[in-house]
Amino acid sequence: MLYKELDNNIYSTPIQTNINLVNHVYIHSTNAMKQYLGNFLNANELTLSETFDVPRDSIVTSLNRIIPLRQLYKLTLDCHYFPFERLIELLSFTPNIHTLKFNAILLYRTNSVSFQQNDIFQIVSNMNTVINVTISKEITLEKIQLLTALFPRLECLTMNLDKEDLEPIARFLLAKFNNNTRHLSSLCISKQRRDFIGNLRNLIEAEKLLHDYTLKVINRKLYLWW
Repeated sequence: MLYKELDNNIYSTPIQTNINLVNHVYIHSTNAMKQYLGNFLNANELTLSETFDVPRDSIVTSLNRIIPLRQLYKLTLDCHYFPFERLIELLSFTPNIHTLKFNAILLYRTNSVSFQQNDIFQIVSNMNTVINVTISKEITLEKIQLLTALFPRLECLTMNLDKEDLEPIARFLLAKFNNNTRHLSSLCISKQRRDFIGNLRNLIEAEKLLHDYTLKVINRKLYLWW
């Protein structure tokens, strides 16, 4: 765990006792990264905390000096303002990520259609191995479409949404003609309302979206497996 205290001294948790055994690097600030260049050669999981101050310039080079990005298999972005463009850039250097967690899809000065036409987007879509995605903030149908275009091998999706977005998003994700969701088999709504399970079941049955599925509420989360 790397962080910078108010007195400008850099500290770390006791991982220094055997730094070569560290497999999860947790970074609190960009300033902390400067003190640990090349130290975490065996790490395969990276978390940027909610206090991480995302710089305007690329952070790929700085991160790669601390941890070999190509060997990462799990990435968690708890920072609140991480532009989607930066996420795509980071994913282009982390081709072995299979589990991704982040707060929201933040689009600045562009839309989802133009994003998908971007060359880097196309490259990342074709090469990434992400199968498990968790998004904390509410998501819309447009952003779900963007997400599944970027991760066409997605198997498990955890998301948060408003009531009015439940049916259009479920209809899109479960559509048989949707090539980008052909591997998807598990869906979790992290903050479900009382009527979500009934509405989702009625939609599935009325439109025959699934034939064999399980729908349950566990610890206030709505799960759908098929």
